[in-house]
Amino acid sequence: MSAAVEEGLRVRELHRLTDPAVRQSAAVEDLVERAAVAAGVPMATLNLLDADTQWQPATSGFAGTPAPRSEAMCDVTLRLGGPVHVSDASADPRFADSPWVDGRLGNVRFYASVPLRTSRDLIIGTLCTFDIEPHSIDDAQVRQLEQLASELVDTLESEADARD
Repeated sequence: MSAAVEEGLRVRELHRLTDPAVRQSAAVEDLVERAAVAAGVPMATLNLLDADTQWQPATSGFAGTPAPRSEAMCDVTLRLGGPVHVSDASADPRFADSPWVDGRLGNVRFYASVPLRTSRDLIIGTLCTFDIEPHSIDDAQVRQLEQLASELVDTLESEADARD
């Protein structure tokens, strides 16, 4: 399958699973808050990435804001297809010039993100945790984040099925 076809399928799946009701879902907000606790940091977000934009329909510890996907730290997680975590994003060449790190949009130092992989094996976004201070997590915490991401996708899929 070509990259363009796969991207089209991924974006269609994203739109199938999400709508404005996601903002009102207590279950989604609870899972995002639990992610911050699991990572031991004050901030977490559900990041959804379509073809051009990252948006944050559920956040914990900060007010989310849409941003171009090209500026999204979580685009790295989407492209890699697996967990990404760095104790100091300003020292990581993948993120040092990011507006979320260099002060234009934020001052992220610690960053951990796991993909939201649907039952159709398409990544629609990430469950992301971060802090303005350097921080580290261990393998058990990464597994907790992956479990929460799986629960988050299950919730989105169940809510979408209920709407259909």
